[in-house]
Amino acid sequence: MFNLYDLRNNFTYYYDFYISAKEKNYAEAGRKNNVSGSSLTRSVKELESILNLSLVNTNNKGFELTLDGERLFKNLEKFFDSINVFTSEELLSNLDVVVTIGTTRNIADYGLSKFLTKFIKLHPDIKYKVFIDSASNLNDYLLNRKIDVLVDYVPNNNYSEKFDMEIKSITQFKTCFACSKPYYEKIKNDIHSLKDLSNYKLVVSGSSRRRQILDDFLQVYKIKLTPQHLMPDSKLMADFIKENDYIGYFMEDELDEYNLVKIDLKEQMPINPIGIIYPKNVNRVVLDFVNMVISESDNIN
Repeated sequence: MFNLYDLRNNFTYYYDFYISAKEKNYAEAGRKNNVSGSSLTRSVKELESILNLSLVNTNNKGFELTLDGERLFKNLEKFFDSINVFTSEELLSNLDVVVTIGTTRNIADYGLSKFLTKFIKLHPDIKYKVFIDSASNLNDYLLNRKIDVLVDYVPNNNYSEKFDMEIKSITQFKTCFACSKPYYEKIKNDIHSLKDLSNYKLVVSGSSRRRQILDDFLQVYKIKLTPQHLMPDSKLMADFIKENDYIGYFMEDELDEYNLVKIDLKEQMPINPIGIIYPKNVNRVVLDFVNMVISESDNIN
């Protein structure tokens, strides 16, 4: 049996030979496949050189296949006949389509579930993988195409036009300092501004975009706050400050769930915009998800 070796590197030559052999005429094959006959001729000659075989004998009408050419053509015919061309709808009904989404823990808890719920209702056959990780790891995942989309704080300096990425704002969260209810009763009359917080023990998230946004905000007011502890997510911070007399930094939407009390300050606290970041050349399913998220975010905002 004839071996179709090194198909990966020479696929174009094999395919050009196949469509030419079907017609036994370069010009006719070119006309039916929107390619020049001269290009097909060059491909077949190149394939003959690669295989070190004579595949065709030219004549006045076109060409005839040699014995080796006939054997190669029959193998290629079986190969290409085995490839079914599906519409996008047929692909979705026959394949396990997976959309991979990356985000941080806090955003996953308060910014992603509603989008997934809506899209699953629209596309119940599509599977999802959600990657929860640090911002730096997620950046690497997206740039290396290990995830399809990233939901993260924006603007994000890790992405620009040179990476061929789209960045769309989808929602935003107000932030605040908060503490446990018993501790709030002790301090509520003593804290009125950011400067006052410097006299209290603080805990904030670690090396995250939310922390970076806070630091930029404090710099505007020329205030330096030195947290005693850094923690990876809001739940851990909330559990900690309910057991200790500390003040933490949260999204306002988190306070009810964690049973915390907001500390009102005279300064307007930062608003954290959340966006969806994705390559410009994503497939249709991923683009449907992105468009749904953007559409839903218009209703939210």
